[in-house]
This record gives sequence, C-alpha cells and structure tokens, in this order.
Amino acid sequence: MNMYKIVFVLCFYFLIPTVHFGQVTTIRDGWQFHKAGLTDSSFITADGSFWENVMLPHTWNGLDGQDGGNNYFRGACYYKTDLLLSKDDSSKIIYLKFNAVNSYCELYVNGALVGSHAGGYAAFVFNITSFAKFGEVNKLLVKADNSASIPAPPVSADFTFFGGITRDVELIKTEKIHIMKDDHGSPGVFVNLLDVSKQSANIAVLTEVKNSYTKESKVTVKMTIHDARGAVLQQQMNTKWLNRESSTAFRNFVHINNPHLWNGRQDPYLYSVHIEILVDGIIKDRSVQPLGIRYFSVDPDLGFFLNGKPYRLYGVAMHEERKNKGRAISDRERKEDIDQMAEMGCTYIRLAHYQHGNYTYAYLDTLGILCSAEIPLINQIKESEEFRSNSKQELTELIRQELNHPSICVWGVSNEINYKKGPDPVPLIRELNELVHTEDPYRLSALAAMFPEAATNWIPDVYSNNRYDGWYYNNAEGIAKLVDSLHSKFPAKVIGLSEYGAGANVFHHQEGIKKPEPGGEWHPEEYQSYYHETYWRIIQQRPFLWNSTAWVAFDFASDGRKEGMQPGMNDKGLITVDRKIKKDAYYFYKANWNTQALVYITGRRFTARKQKQTVIKLYSNCEKLTVTLNGKALQMVKNGYCIFTCADAQLQPGKNTIHAAGMKDNKTVKDEVTVNYVN
Repeated sequence: MNMYKIVFVLCFYFLIPTVHFGQVTTIRDGWQFHKAGLTDSSFITADGSFWENVMLPHTWNGLDGQDGGNNYFRGACYYKTDLLLSKDDSSKIIYLKFNAVNSYCELYVNGALVGSHAGGYAAFVFNITSFAKFGEVNKLLVKADNSASIPAPPVSADFTFFGGITRDVELIKTEKIHIMKDDHGSPGVFVNLLDVSKQSANIAVLTEVKNSYTKESKVTVKMTIHDARGAVLQQQMNTKWLNRESSTAFRNFVHINNPHLWNGRQDPYLYSVHIEILVDGIIKDRSVQPLGIRYFSVDPDLGFFLNGKPYRLYGVAMHEERKNKGRAISDRERKEDIDQMAEMGCTYIRLAHYQHGNYTYAYLDTLGILCSAEIPLINQIKESEEFRSNSKQELTELIRQELNHPSICVWGVSNEINYKKGPDPVPLIRELNELVHTEDPYRLSALAAMFPEAATNWIPDVYSNNRYDGWYYNNAEGIAKLVDSLHSKFPAKVIGLSEYGAGANVFHHQEGIKKPEPGGEWHPEEYQSYYHETYWRIIQQRPFLWNSTAWVAFDFASDGRKEGMQPGMNDKGLITVDRKIKKDAYYFYKANWNTQALVYITGRRFTARKQKQTVIKLYSNCEKLTVTLNGKALQMVKNGYCIFTCADAQLQPGKNTIHAAGMKDNKTVKDEVTVNYVN
C-alpha cells in the first residue's frame, strides 16, 4: 500500500467520533435472509435452502424500489445469524446496536423477544446480556418490516421506503461499569456549548455512566480536552458513588479563553473531548467526541451569521442512496458523495429527509460544511398517540445521537407537513419544537414548507420554502416575487429556500429554452441549467435568505414516479443516480461556488444538432477566456454569474470542435467538446 492510500485509510477511519474501550465488532457477514412468510420460531428448524446468504447493510427493495410502478414489496422480512459468545464474556454486558432498520424491528435471541423499535433511520441498542448463552452459539433473529401501517413517520413521501437492515449492526461488549450505550442510541457523552464568543467559550460535558453491578461502586470520570494536534488543553476529574444497577450523569464544566473557532469551510478546527471511566484507578470505558467551538445567529434581513460574521449557506439537499442498493450503502460511498458536493463548493447541505448515517455528520465536521439534520415527518401525520410518541422518539434519537457534531446548525422537525389532507399538524409541530429546545437549547429549530404561509411555518425558529416556480407552476423568475413578498409581509421572520429544482435526463437536449412538462417523458438538460441559473441569480441578490439548497444532489429512487423516460426515478439531481455523469447545472454551481479555476463547455452531450446556427455556452470563473469553434475565435458575451455565451455560432456539416481555455491566478484550464451538425 502506498503512502497516499495509508493516509486515506487513516483519515477515513479516524472520522468515527466515538472510541469504545470495550470490544466492538461490526457484524456484516454470516447473515441469512428470508422474504416474508416466517413465524418467529421456525428459523431454528428451517433448512438452509429456506434462506438467502446476504451481507449487511441490506435491503430487499434495491431493485423493485427503483423500477417504477409504485409496487415494491412492503412487509415483514427476516434476518438470522449465529453469534458465538465465549465463557469469558459472561462477566461483560452485551449490547447489539442497530444503526438503522426500516421501518420496524423486533429482535429475538435464542427464541425470546428482546425488544422492538419503530422508526427506520436512527440507531437503537438492545441489551441482550440476560438472553445470551455464554460458551456456545446464540441464535439471532431480526424481523424487519417496512409496511405502510407502521405507526411512525414517514406516512408518505416522494422517495422509496427501502426495507431492511440498512446500516451496520454492532456487537458491543463492555465492563459492568461503562458509559451508557442504550440512551436512545446516543454515545452517552454530550458536549454542550453554553456561551461562546471570540474571547471565551463555556462548555458543559455530560457523561452518562451505568453501574450494572449488584453493589454500590465508586466511579471517577476523567475528562480531557485536546487541541487539534493532540496536546492536552484541560483535564478534570469527577468522582461519585453509583448505586447498584443504576445510571448517573456526571457533569464537567470547561472554560476556554480565546478559543480557536470552528469557522466553516475556511477553518474547520476541531478539538476533542476524551472521557475515561475509572474504578480504583483502572480504566473501564473510554469515549472520544468531537468539539467544534463556534457560535451562530440569524437575522431577518441579513441571513445567517457564523462567529459574528455574515456567512451564506448555499448548497444542496441530499438523499442517502445508491443505484441498486437503496439506502444500504457504505461509509466509503457516503464520503464519495459528500466529496462531490464539497468539490462543487457547498457551504451547507440539507440532509433530507431523515437521519443520515453518523459518518456523514462526522465527515462534514472535518470539511467545515454546515448542515441541517431532520426527522422524516413528511406530507401528513397520523392521528394516534403511538404516532405522536414515535415522532418525538425519532427527534430525541436524532438530537442525542448527533448532538456533538459542530456541522449541524438546525434541527428539522418536518417537511411539507401540510401537503396532504389529514389531521391538523400544528399541535404536534409545537410539541416537537419544544422538544428541540429542551434537548438542545443552543441550536435552532426549523422546518421545510410547501405552502409559504401555513400556520406551521411560524412555530420553529426559522423556516424555509420548497419552491418549484418554473417547474410545477409559474415561471422561474416568479421565485423572486414570492420571497420578496414574504420578506415584506413578515419582516420579523427568518425565511429561506430548502428546495428548488427541475428534472433533467442527460440524454435529452433541445435548442432554446422551452419549459417541458414536469410529468412528461421529455426532460432536456438545457432547461434544468436555465432554471438553476435563474434561481441562483435571484438567491445571490437576496442576503435575507438564511439558507438555500438546490433539489437535489443526485437522482434518486421514487418508485411512484414515471417521467423523463426514467420510471421510478426523481431526475432533479445535479448528478446521475449512478454517479457517472455530472450534469451541466453541477458545473454552473461549481463555477460560482468553487474558487479554483474552471472552464466548462455546456451541452457536451448534445452531440447531434440539427440547426446550423447554435448557442455555445460556457461556465467559467476565469479572468481571461478564449473560445474557438473549428479553430476560429468566437465572441463570447458574459451574462453574469460565470455564464458566457455566443448566440450565433455557425456549425459546419459534420464534426465541429469547440475549444475553450481560461486563466485564473496564473493557472490555465482547458475544455474541448465535439458536436455534429446533421442537416
């Protein structure tokens, strides 16, 4: 392995924020899967042919959830595996952590029901110690169910509800005195910023410690703050007596003078909080958590501020998904996706429409990309106490599991919650908003709205609009009138744009700008580019918008859709679902958001042109630009926002070569495209 690969591997794995002192094993291999029709105990005697060998993470909807027809399988399926625990493990506490099972899970160990969990996108933990057999093989059975009847969000949404064990399963063995593992799947260590400025930072660190002994124990929590180089900044010891079979919270308060602030993409500086649990001077458990010290605020007229300075939040909304895999993806794939958004120049990502894998938040911490984290309360609610309880549980899980990540600036409580007819969502949104401020008084609550003046919009601290002027209704310029009207009518409210976008099939092309039918088969790439050019110009001129995120980073599965000649797909992505093609609109944003020199010729897939006179368009942020067609210089007109066009380029029959070269900061970049003129 060469040095580059060694550095990459080390950086990749050290992003994991929690380090366990006990033994943690990810159980990916050795699983078997059966699709429906199984009783809870028959797995013991069922023969091998009854089961399919699979590796986790896994979904049974990887193919039928993306092929259209809205007929993908939704129901109960089963996973089983063998788990060998040694006799030495009998002195330990044994946990199983599921990082996500969609949408409902039951765990059986040796035929006995351990517990259940509703909600498909958060982690949860079961203590299986009392169900386990030590010195022999244990039989694990997992029931996973993505039925529409599950009383937990989401009820409906414009994406496929991929069923399965869609993230890793971890076996955790701890000492009997340990950092709590089963508080809503959280790390058990919570880092809270109480008061931060350029001059000082007051921080509270809460550590939940569990004593599983049948006797009282004297426990010390040792907290150490390290700077980014690993040097010790502060250290504290906190000792308490813990009652038998109980848990206790230890609180440490830290004051740091002149902190090195976590400052977005300019300087994502990270301290770290190291926690050690000691009994009689012996370490029993350990955890390491990220600490990014920063402060932020919002202003109705000036938008978002980071560390006291205006900081524009612009970027994309992003699903967590891959072609043929659904949401059963790896951390390496998460990194690849985020890297492409970082390359484009995003300062902000809306992680839609549910809790993403923990790696995503940790990686954004290191890149300095701010983000929103939200629960899948979408379109409508169910009128039941169970649904209400599960909604609050999902929000509690989200906040406690991801609280320590400085990249998160808002907690999202809903998306387009008034879209479909149903019970009034206002009471539930109020409860969720209060829950955000109870769990995390430091950050903001938010929601994404379909209707710009709905009663739910004014409940959270900030809200954003999902707008498709120029796609589903009105024209693209109409977004300016809408946001200006809202800003004028509600001058004290903080508003943003959480979604805007248009579909595009990279093999559909047209001369000129003609709006296609959103639900039709023809989705030309040129219209998507025009749409995003128009929106960004309007957004950039309005600093009062606290955020703006284009919909969406990548094409994604929505099995009920049938449009753009891609059934089962929402094609509004800036990159194709297979990650192979970056659409022209991606490079438009890259030219505007990334300061590195760029020259990009648009329409490069529009290779068969039928008009002699054509438009040649480039995206470039270069100071000097030279463009030729078949060796002859073209007079390019700069239209603003890194757009250059020649409206009357004359093609010759057959092959035509477009060449562009630009220079910025003494760096030369080039691009070349060949098109054919067919008379």
